[in-house]
Amino acid sequence: MNLKLAVVTICYDLGCDVRLCGTDAELFAHYSSLVKDRIHIQPEQLVVIDLEKNRPEILWRWLKCVVIELSENLIVVDNRQDHPAVVTLAPELPLNLELGDEVWACSTGTAYEIHGLLQDMEPAHQARLLNYITPLINRIYQRSAE
Repeated sequence: MNLKLAVVTICYDLGCDVRLCGTDAELFAHYSSLVKDRIHIQPEQLVVIDLEKNRPEILWRWLKCVVIELSENLIVVDNRQDHPAVVTLAPELPLNLELGDEVWACSTGTAYEIHGLLQDMEPAHQARLLNYITPLINRIYQRSAE
C-alpha cells in the first residue's frame, strides 16, 4: 500500500475529488469495497488514499469535529451536525486539548477516538497520524481479502 492523507473536496456516487495533504495536488479516488455504501463521506473530511492501485482508493475517513466538553474524565465532540459524541484520546497520540479545538475523530471499530488537531484544514501532525492508522488499515483490509 502507498497511503496518503487527503481532504475531500467533492463527492460523487463512485468516489471523491480530494486534495493530497501538504500539496496542491488534486485527484479522483474511488471508494474502496469496505467504504462504498457503508461510510458516508462528505467534503472537508479527512481520508486515507491508497495510491498503489491502478486507480486511487479511499480506505479510511475522519470527521472534522469541535471539542464541546472537556474534563479530566470526559471528552465530547460535535461534528457540526448536532451529533455530539463521547470520544477518547489514543494513548499513542497524546494531545493537549482545549475547549473549542477543532479535531479529526473517527471510529476504530472498538472506540471513537480523536486522532489529531486541525491546522489549516489538514492534520497538524500528518506523519504521526498516518503511522498510527496504517497498521489498523492493513489489518482490516487483509481480513477482508481472506
